[in-house]
Amino acid sequence: MNLHRLILVIITSISFATISHAEEKKIIKGFSGGMMVHSGYQYGGDNPYDLNISSPTFGIGGCAKIHLTKHFRAGFEGYFSTAPISRDVQSGSHNKLFWTGILADWYWQKGKFVPYIGATVGGGMETAFYMFEGDKHDWELEQKSVLHKQPFLAIDPYVGIEYAVGEALRLTLKADWLLAINSDGLNRPMGPRIYFGFIFAH
Repeated sequence: MNLHRLILVIITSISFATISHAEEKKIIKGFSGGMMVHSGYQYGGDNPYDLNISSPTFGIGGCAKIHLTKHFRAGFEGYFSTAPISRDVQSGSHNKLFWTGILADWYWQKGKFVPYIGATVGGGMETAFYMFEGDKHDWELEQKSVLHKQPFLAIDPYVGIEYAVGEALRLTLKADWLLAINSDGLNRPMGPRIYFGFIFAH
């Protein structure tokens, strides 16, 4: 074996050893993501009209996560949640929340079940529309209505569980309580939400 072949064999051997070591030490262990619908209940209100909002809320959104260890994931998520309001205002009034942020959660594999707990930190926007007279179905100008938008800091702790249907598909059930913090403090309305959705994992 001449010198060139010996050098080639050494370089090839080092390359394979480096690749194998990198595979063992790779940072990303997998990823997952999907869509979820949710329903919940909101109560309270910060507004100058003394409206105490008590209403179911409904919405949709999704998440994407990178698995960094066997028990830790990080990623991002975003949701819309709308609570229709009918008490003391006209039909068509609503309180809408949008929020998105960076998430981190800890999870454990228990057979086909994957329980997890975590939190999302980010930002969002509350949009409040109150109509005191008129009808949402006509095309008339509504004189007694108000539209107000308020940005907020979002801190959203959550807990959930995934169930593996197949190798790549999981069903997920999650509960959270969004803390929306604006310039005046803790924003209301607030309340719990329950999420259900499909997660694709690799």
